[in-house]
Amino acid sequence: MKFYAKSKRKPLSQEKKDEIKKKLKNIVEKLENELTDADLCIINNSVKKIEEDIEEEQKTLREHQEDIIKCARLFFSQYGAYFTEKEKALVIEACRVHDWGKANEIFQAVVNPEVAKELKINARRTIQIPHGFLSAITISLPEFRNLSELFSEEDFRPFITAVYYHHDREDDYDSPEIRKYGKKYYIKYISQYLNRDIAKLYCSNIYDLLFRNNLCHSKIQDVSDDIWNEYVVIKGLLNKFDYTVSAGYEESEFAVDLEEKKLKKQIECFLQGNVLRPAQKYMMEHKDSNLVIIAPTGSGKTEASLLWLDGEKGFYTLPLKVSSNAIYSRIKDKYQYENVALLHSDSMAKYLKEYKEAYKENDWEICEKYDRSRMLAQPLTVCTVDQLFKFVYKALGTEIFAATLKYSKLILDEIQSYEPHVIATIIYGLKMIQHLGGKFAIITATFPTVLKYFMEKYGLVENEQYLFQDFTGSEYQIEEYPRHKIKIIHAEMDLDEIAKQGMNKKVLVICNTVRKAQEIYSKLKDKSDTVWLLHSRYIRRDRALLEKKIMDFSDSDETGIWITTQIVETSLDIDFDVLYTEMCTAEGLLQRLGRCNRKGRYCPEDANVYVYDNQNGVGKKNVYEKELYDRALELLQKYEDIPFEETMKTEYMNEVYQVEAIRETAYFKEIEKDLELFDNINPTEYVEKEIQVREIKSITIVPEKIYSENQNLFDAGIDFLEEPNISREVRSLIRTKLEDLTLGLSLYQRYPKAVDREIVKAEGTKDKRTRRTMNIHRANCKYDFESESGKGAGLLLDEELETDGIFV
Repeated sequence: MKFYAKSKRKPLSQEKKDEIKKKLKNIVEKLENELTDADLCIINNSVKKIEEDIEEEQKTLREHQEDIIKCARLFFSQYGAYFTEKEKALVIEACRVHDWGKANEIFQAVVNPEVAKELKINARRTIQIPHGFLSAITISLPEFRNLSELFSEEDFRPFITAVYYHHDREDDYDSPEIRKYGKKYYIKYISQYLNRDIAKLYCSNIYDLLFRNNLCHSKIQDVSDDIWNEYVVIKGLLNKFDYTVSAGYEESEFAVDLEEKKLKKQIECFLQGNVLRPAQKYMMEHKDSNLVIIAPTGSGKTEASLLWLDGEKGFYTLPLKVSSNAIYSRIKDKYQYENVALLHSDSMAKYLKEYKEAYKENDWEICEKYDRSRMLAQPLTVCTVDQLFKFVYKALGTEIFAATLKYSKLILDEIQSYEPHVIATIIYGLKMIQHLGGKFAIITATFPTVLKYFMEKYGLVENEQYLFQDFTGSEYQIEEYPRHKIKIIHAEMDLDEIAKQGMNKKVLVICNTVRKAQEIYSKLKDKSDTVWLLHSRYIRRDRALLEKKIMDFSDSDETGIWITTQIVETSLDIDFDVLYTEMCTAEGLLQRLGRCNRKGRYCPEDANVYVYDNQNGVGKKNVYEKELYDRALELLQKYEDIPFEETMKTEYMNEVYQVEAIRETAYFKEIEKDLELFDNINPTEYVEKEIQVREIKSITIVPEKIYSENQNLFDAGIDFLEEPNISREVRSLIRTKLEDLTLGLSLYQRYPKAVDREIVKAEGTKDKRTRRTMNIHRANCKYDFESESGKGAGLLLDEELETDGIFV
């Protein structure tokens, strides 16, 4: 009998091809005025691919097994130095064994209709024991020990657990049930496949599993960190190689840079002739160590961290997608490094945009680059922490992230910008990464002492697991003078003074809430013609325009006023002359200072940072915790009206976040609670798709004005996205066009009265038909923006449109 690895992929029938082409033609006709030449090229290429869809030869189980072992061996020829000989042997044997269970009568009848016909069985009506479960009971402990002299009895449990759960299956089977199925459908065929007599199955192996994926037996029993990590490495790499081969690739890692070190050379070439900054020199010299680096804004932290990578596989994480996009573009364009990947929820849209800007002849590389990003295959990936740190929840399917970080270097930029839950996730994740053998570097302008406290509590001790270096001292500064002088004002902002300053300076105003920013903009635009606003309540298309406009403004000789919210704290590289800001927590305030006199262009004789204590956005269910706000304000006063040197900023942060002083704050308690949660978590408590590293309570909305102006796009686009068999490129193209006209609205408290609770559907679509491919809600409130001037307040939630059955 010939055994197959999976069902034969059937090509589309000509009738189905014609149907899809007709749909593509229809969307082109309906959106004729919305599509660029590059868009049309992507759609036309999709039509060509449909025509080229041909029948593929069905892969045998033996071929798949050989392919995955070959993939593993190639990987270890590149990254073998990061693994012990035992780890390599365990992974390769898992690759060999993991699919043996497919050599069972029912599975083969499902993937090969000829077998079903020959055996006269209806396989799809027979309950099938998952093939991973069968694979794991095919090998005994003595047989396992005989595979390698490196293997011990202790290695058996993580090995068979990785094989048993290499697919994330629910498991309510007992030993007699598996034994009965195995005798009837499996033992005869696995003997034939392996060409040796399998006399019995070892169903008692299920009692040696580290855990069971069911509610009754999920808890780990007597498992050390070493054993758990061994399981994570075997399972994670097994999944990685399996995904690679199943996707049609031979290599699990693409463009390995270990020998040539292209990125490092590109950066060194760019910096040629310049004296390396202290942080850059230090990180190069300590490339084999875990690091926590404090360095002021504008001190070359990005280049320092990329030099620390030294050609090794790396992940560069940032708090926001917009800042991830900026660093990705910087590495790709400034340093001409094409092998950098982007990984977040909108990365396909970013790749499509690159394609359209370059307008290439073939778009195959969009899909391939996206695939390789998702498989963590590029030598450098820029991402948000949400993508990587799911493994702390011990959910099935997340092992691949931890296993990949074992042979990688992880850069964490601006760790203090995260909320407490994410900080706890990162600290616990770093503990595990360090234990596995991976490397990390935290690079930040500020590093609260409380973070060092929690790191030490969870096994990350300075000078043992990592090196700490603060480059804020005067001996490290290239600038000859301090960049900031602060004045605290216990009142609302003086708008007349701001308007006056904006006549001959670049003035930045930062508010704690969108509502306040819109209020100030409304008043200031009557006092000045050169005032703009930027916050999160613009549709994506307009926000992108404003982000570009503020950066161009920052680099120009123009003067005027920009009013913003905290979205500029870490995401945009801007430099203004004067800053007017509402008081916030200490880390946010110091980030805001980094947007004023960023490059140290002058020494302020008078205050260039005006801090307003008006309590906006402070308190329960608000942006900032009152206790931390009050403490930050109180301790800031001693730095008022004096040059605020970089060392003072470090002292200030350490004072604010002194451990004993903040123990009773919600901030401290949440970090403590979540770290304890991760320490006591059991496998299968969480499902991967349900894990949220960051709990973002928001909805996607389209302002009524935008919807009315683009109703044809919404009707045609949403209807099109409901259709099956559409290529990812075209689907993402249409989705992006719709998303560009929407914005994400945070739900801090109540659901906004002006926002429709029903999602937008195509005209005439019935509820039972929609697949909810786009959860967009219409907002019946005013949207104010003029694209030519870049002026306008954005979405005004409090200004509900009048309705008489007609939206105006």
